[in-house]
Amino acid sequence: MLMFSLRIGLLIILVGGFILNGCNTLPPPAASPPAPPPPAAPAPIPTPPLSIPKENPHLEIGQRLLKQGRYKEAIVEFESILKVDPGHLAATNGFHLAEQKIKEERDKSVQSLIQLNERGMEFYHQNEFLKAGQTWKEALNFYALQNDPTLAQELPFPIEEIGTRLEQLIRLFMDKGVLLYRRGELQNAIYAWQDVLLIQPEYTEAKDYIRKAQVKMETLDKLSSSPNPP
Repeated sequence: MLMFSLRIGLLIILVGGFILNGCNTLPPPAASPPAPPPPAAPAPIPTPPLSIPKENPHLEIGQRLLKQGRYKEAIVEFESILKVDPGHLAATNGFHLAEQKIKEERDKSVQSLIQLNERGMEFYHQNEFLKAGQTWKEALNFYALQNDPTLAQELPFPIEEIGTRLEQLIRLFMDKGVLLYRRGELQNAIYAWQDVLLIQPEYTEAKDYIRKAQVKMETLDKLSSSPNPP
């Protein structure tokens, strides 16, 4: 029994020595490779200084004309830009806005002419011929100020009709004055011709008749005031 225990102990010592010797001969563990350095930040790419484009002079002029209500002139300026650069946004917007404003003004002008024509007809049917003539004359002056011959195409009546009625009305006043003059009603004749001038201030025939009637009135006054011969 004692011998067996000694053998076991000796075996343990041998095994332990073998293990210890093996541990001493094992190669050391390999060291982990060093971590690579972080990548350097890329150098910033130099950017050229921003150049602010100069404003197109046609655009400046067009926008100023637009604010002044000179829409047709503004369109000319915007078109000069769009011929070179069809995609120019500011010029495109300005062009369309000017066109819209022109259409709105044309619509208002058409309505004004229609109203003046109808008002003149109302005065005429009420035998207020002077007011009728003045209203029609206002309509013709307004139409001339538009300086747009194509405007007549949008009227529900020929613009020439107003001129024809106005001339007929003036002829009516002129004939009335002539009739009164022949009757010897010189002052009333002058009143009739003065109505013509209230409608058409430069109507030469009415001015001539008024001067003629005034001269005759002065002559009659002198004759009536002169003493009778003995």
